[in-house]
Amino acid sequence: MDVCVFLSSVDLDERFSGPAEALGRLLGERGHTLVWGGCDAGLMRVVADGAAAGGGRMVGVSVEFLAHRTRWSADEVVMAGDLAERKAVMLERSDAVVVLAGGLGTLDEAAEVLELKKHGRWAKPVVFVNSAGFYDGLETQLRRMDAEGFLPVPLDRLAWFADGVVEAVDRLESAEPAVLVR
Repeated sequence: MDVCVFLSSVDLDERFSGPAEALGRLLGERGHTLVWGGCDAGLMRVVADGAAAGGGRMVGVSVEFLAHRTRWSADEVVMAGDLAERKAVMLERSDAVVVLAGGLGTLDEAAEVLELKKHGRWAKPVVFVNSAGFYDGLETQLRRMDAEGFLPVPLDRLAWFADGVVEAVDRLESAEPAVLVR
């Protein structure tokens, strides 16, 4: 399976770097391909280091203006013209999405994939890894949106929240094949 991972390019402490490394390693050990933002800094570097240590294949999707931060040693590097194109390429190249801790870029990526799922334009599984309670607030907000009728698709059909990377990958591996609703 080709797994898109959205996450930060900032250096963060063990609460967030540990799960990034563990996810990359687990994907590699289980024979999955890491598809990520192609950056060789912060948590993006850590997840790629983990995938490499686990023997996994890596597809980095970077953008021209970040070429100086690109991990050119990935098995494949795709250079997009802008962030919107990068996001589209990452999703196109992936069978599933895992969202790790991140900032506004990660939030933008996660929101877009959930919106695409809501409209039946992307049906592949999405899992948020809630490291150190990072996504507690987002999960609460999404559950409220679901309960109060703001989501036309039940939250459990849009995304799942996992407490750790093993739970996240297990959930992806046991997910039903994607079927687009038109």
